[in-house]
Amino acid sequence: MSGWILIAVMVLSDASSDVLMSRGMKKSADVPGDGLVYLRRLVQGALRNLDLLFSITLAAIHFAAFLALLSFWDLSLIVPAGALDYVVGALGARFVLGETVNRTRWMGVCLISIGVALAAAN
Repeated sequence: MSGWILIAVMVLSDASSDVLMSRGMKKSADVPGDGLVYLRRLVQGALRNLDLLFSITLAAIHFAAFLALLSFWDLSLIVPAGALDYVVGALGARFVLGETVNRTRWMGVCLISIGVALAAAN
């Protein structure tokens, strides 16, 4: 049972990290300049962006859960179960970021869900 809780932590933290990173980079990308000046200003803005900093924290939580799972579950189950990140990520893109997710992408999300269910079945 604790394995499935860690899967949930891993999936939710990874998808949330992706959503926050996308939102944060869209805020940080509006800096003037080009070349190295642009890169320097982008990095400076990113270091002051709470979305990006929280995204990094969530990515670390995802990694810790992944490492913990590797200590007692097979990789052949962890990786497919972790693919649920795509499902949660698409939901986050749609409802948090307001992105349009077309029918073809939703069908792909459904196929991923079916694949995870097949991999988890013994």
